[in-house]
Formats: sequence, structure tokens, C-alpha cells
Amino acid sequence: MITDIETARDKLADAIWWLKGFAAARPASIDEGAGEHLRLESELTEVRVFLTNINNASIRRMGEETAVVLSFAEFERLVDAVRVPRLHETQIAIRTIEQVLAQYRDEEKAARRGDEIPF
Repeated sequence: MITDIETARDKLADAIWWLKGFAAARPASIDEGAGEHLRLESELTEVRVFLTNINNASIRRMGEETAVVLSFAEFERLVDAVRVPRLHETQIAIRTIEQVLAQYRDEEKAARRGDEIPF
């Protein structure tokens, strides 16, 4: 079972490397499949960057408003504000929400401009 981003990334990398080896061993004409391994490598790099960004909560918006990414520390701040509604915890939660919302809105603007957002 995959329980973290690193494991998912490693399993994906293993599968891609196996496919690259399989493609390389396949007899092909000079033009057929030329450069395919470079495309796969580039796509794997994009996936790794994406997964790392999720893991670091540096991506906030996933898909068409299907999810908002929070780090566990950010989530804990929100929980603390609800669990122990003291002014200090509430202020920390408000700052966290404002930061996440600002990043989300920036990504939403980028999506409207047509910049690539995964999924």
C-alpha cells in the first residue's frame, strides 16, 4: 500500500524505467520511437516535481476546484483554533487561511490564463 508521496514517486519511477528498458530492447526502425525515452524522462520529471510540490504544500489548487492542499502543520493550526478557541490560536488560523487562500487564488488566475495546472 502507498501511504506517502515518496513511495508513490518511487513506484512510478520504477514503472517508467521498466517501460523505457522494454522500449529500448524492442527492435525499431530508425525513425520509430526515436526520442521516446527522452519524452518519458521529461514527463517523469514533471510528475516528480508535481508530487514534491504537493508534499511541500506549494501547490494549493488541484484540478477544477476539486481539492485544496494543506500541509499537516497548517491543518493542525486550524484544528487548534477550533479545539481551543483562544484569540492567539484563532489569529494563527486566520493568517494560515489567508496565506493558503492567496496562493490558491494565484493558481486560479494562472489556470484562467491557461498556464498548466495538473489534472
